Amino acid sequence: MGRILVVDDEHSIRFTAKAFLEADGHSVETAEDADSALAVFEHHPPDVILTDIILPELSGVDLLRRIREKSADVQVIMMTGEPTLETASESLRLGAVDYLQKPVGKDEILKAVRNALYVKRLRDDKLRLEMENQNYMNRLEQLVENRTHALAANEEVLRHRAEELSILNRLARSMNESITVEDAVQCGLREIVNAAAPDFAVFFLLAGENLVLKGRFPEPQKMVWAIEDAHTVGSCLCGLAVREGRAVYSFDVLSDPRCTLTECRKAGFRSFAALPLGSGSETIGVLGIASLRQRDFHEFASFIEALVNEMSIGLKKNLLYEQVHQHATELRASLTRIEEGEAERRVLERHLRQSQKMEAIGTLASGIAHDFNNILGAVIGYAELALLNTPVESKSRRSIEMVLTAGGRAKDLVTQILAFSRQSEEERKPIQIDVILQEVLKFMRASLPATIEIQKNIDANIENIMADPVQIQQVLMNLCTNALHAMREKGGVLDVKLASVNLPPEYNALLPDLKSGPYVRVTVKDTGHGMDEATMAKIFDPYFTTKEKGVGTGLGLALVHGIVKKHSGAVRVHSELGKGSVFDLYFPAIRKETFSETRAQEEMPTGHEHILLVDDEQALVDMGKEMLEYLGYQVETLTSSVDALELFGADPFRFDLVITDLTMPNITGDKLAMELRRIRADIPIVICTGYSERLLEERIKVAGIGAFVMKPILMAKLARAIREVLDPKSDQGTAVATGMRPGPDPAAPLRRH
Repeated sequence: MGRILVVDDEHSIRFTAKAFLEADGHSVETAEDADSALAVFEHHPPDVILTDIILPELSGVDLLRRIREKSADVQVIMMTGEPTLETASESLRLGAVDYLQKPVGKDEILKAVRNALYVKRLRDDKLRLEMENQNYMNRLEQLVENRTHALAANEEVLRHRAEELSILNRLARSMNESITVEDAVQCGLREIVNAAAPDFAVFFLLAGENLVLKGRFPEPQKMVWAIEDAHTVGSCLCGLAVREGRAVYSFDVLSDPRCTLTECRKAGFRSFAALPLGSGSETIGVLGIASLRQRDFHEFASFIEALVNEMSIGLKKNLLYEQVHQHATELRASLTRIEEGEAERRVLERHLRQSQKMEAIGTLASGIAHDFNNILGAVIGYAELALLNTPVESKSRRSIEMVLTAGGRAKDLVTQILAFSRQSEEERKPIQIDVILQEVLKFMRASLPATIEIQKNIDANIENIMADPVQIQQVLMNLCTNALHAMREKGGVLDVKLASVNLPPEYNALLPDLKSGPYVRVTVKDTGHGMDEATMAKIFDPYFTTKEKGVGTGLGLALVHGIVKKHSGAVRVHSELGKGSVFDLYFPAIRKETFSETRAQEEMPTGHEHILLVDDEQALVDMGKEMLEYLGYQVETLTSSVDALELFGADPFRFDLVITDLTMPNITGDKLAMELRRIRADIPIVICTGYSERLLEERIKVAGIGAFVMKPILMAKLARAIREVLDPKSDQGTAVATGMRPGPDPAAPLRRH
């Protein structure tokens, strides 16, 4: 639970909101104006502020701006009874987490506050994780710094010893300058040969129980010496020196039984010395020096061992450096993975917030569309009934026809809303894209500033395309909106062209995704700021945007590209910085003769059966009753699914058909259908709904529903759906359509008798 501040100049609203929130377990303070709210904020900052936009003196938007100047942590929810696009966009730009329209109910307030607290928790967790990550980075940096200091100190010791031991200065300097183990071995062998003058020198690195050859002097072409058997700890003079941890000298290897391997004898060596290299009790390798003549290396024992000791220090340093280097490489890789993980987490958080926002908007849009469908159903239905009873010569007939036309456009608008909320599936059909383009430009013109001019050039006799009209409208809206955004500061010209083109085969080089043939080309051109090649390479990537933070989602052009590709089309882009951008969209054309949309009068089947009509909207019930009675049926209506179940249970064979709405309180339409079929398994049922047909498919199978009619209900579709459900019984001599009645044809008025 959190600390909530409610700001509203209406006492009743403050009192009600406080009661709701305290009942939900929150700590609530109230303020009647912006100054009081700021005073509360300064004294004890709340987690969430719920404020009205219209306040005395300072508005709610100004209050939000003041709060943002002081803190970005407080989540702010805006409320208003007079919503405008300007206040909504400014509130969201300033970081408001939600925007509520009055009157606001308890559930809506609680939901908004809980969501705001959830967003605050996410933000707090993000800040905490960032702090933990920074602390971890600091510790890693300190570790690297400590290791670096240790290495520097070790090098300082080596330099100090080289200054003290002048006789070993050259070797020390050479070893100190070497970096890798191989460099150190070659440097050490060269200096030892120069100092002790052996005929041959070799170095083995200890690896477990094995001695691994790491270097020799001179090179093989100048001295024949080849390893025939594996060198291991204790197996030869070098192995013996490693095992005993001390230097081993042999004046005559030919007679020395400790020399068990044959390569030295074959090379003609007579004297040999093996000196282990190590640091403290740790042995890292062994140096072997040989002479072709008998020679007592004991005479140079102290000097040779000092040289070997210096070489040991250099080798140890280089081994340590390689270990540190390897560790640093692993550390860098770990840091890179951490940074990549953090970047990925931030991207996922941003995507999650965007998905949640889109889901919330979609849910809201779906609810609005559903309620609007019910209102629209009554308007269209009664208009159809009125048209049936209006003679051609009546002056009011034209008005009714216009109502039906407007209702059809509103029906398309609901389809768009449902598509946005993902409750409507794609529906492809032959469409006139020029009509859709005209509607989009008409909509855009209404919101344009005076500095932007729209020019359009639409060819005559544009071919049709097979497409989803809602998705095509989304594509055109996105492209036009982006073009207008590119010109919002300096103004310019939005040039839109529509043409039928026939692409020859040679166009495959420019548009490899397209086959030759007829296409409809849509061109959207602006005179805005344009794009460079790097930007154009990423414009179709999801979530990529050139707009400032808080403006746009980065999904627009990705959506455009996806829809056009899905319609077997292609997008071509040309842009230059300072000269604007041109988007060419290609859609496969189809001949207009391949389809026809008849507007002729529809014949509607009639009947005489007894029908139970159930819908929680009284206006839809009354309208449906008139429609069904016009078609000849006996009709009983109810606005309660509970009452309908009780009425049906009292006499299951009283009705021949049940028509019910899907979304109703208490018992939904599909559950009502299941209960009715438990009482009478063969009762035909028709569902009326504003949701997608595909979404209902599984529920219809489970509930045993015979058919469904999409809202808003058209009389002809309802008449056909009824007969589709009832007519299969005709083989048994029941429920046969008694005839046909004409539909609401504007050219031929009919009267009920």
